[in-house]
Amino acid sequence: MKSIGIYYRVSTEKQDLESQKHAVEDWLARLDPARQPKRVQIFEDEGLSGTDSTRPGYLALLAAAQAQKIDTIVVYRLDRFSRNATEAIRTLLALDEVGVGFISVTQPVLNLGHENPFRRTMLAAFAEIAEIERQTIVTRVKAGLEAARQRGVKLGAPSKISPELKERVQTLRREGQSFRAIAQQLEVSYGLVYKAAQEDAAAAE
Repeated sequence: MKSIGIYYRVSTEKQDLESQKHAVEDWLARLDPARQPKRVQIFEDEGLSGTDSTRPGYLALLAAAQAQKIDTIVVYRLDRFSRNATEAIRTLLALDEVGVGFISVTQPVLNLGHENPFRRTMLAAFAEIAEIERQTIVTRVKAGLEAARQRGVKLGAPSKISPELKERVQTLRREGQSFRAIAQQLEVSYGLVYKAAQEDAAAAE
């Protein structure tokens, strides 16, 4: 733990960072002298929700981690880092890929510092949780789509081909006009005209 990035966040103006800073500074002061970081960078976000993944301070912190300018992220509590547990887990796994540890000074059970002997086990558990969550979401989406199909809901983007367009294309095709000529006359794309003709042909079958 040679270079750390400390991240502070409050979601409202009524909250302040001082309690977080006091807890983190106290944690630093209690570290063994041999473990004291040689470099400390501070990142802050005030008045921003932990569900907002575009927080400037948060993004700067992750950029420093990805650039390996810091080797450990330190926070007061996990929810200061992110209010979305699944996103937080995925981010921690991504940070581990570049060799960056994570420490929550008030939640030792979540610490993924490099000196933690159970770090790999915890990361494996986090990875499994993230995969379970991903599979759960996929299953819910599939179930929702199937239920919608059974109710007769037409899925996918709305068709740009109106009944009027189909009728015009059909009429002009009977007159012997080419797809390209029809597209120019109706001021639509060649592909749209071709698709309208194909749908008419399929309906006729």
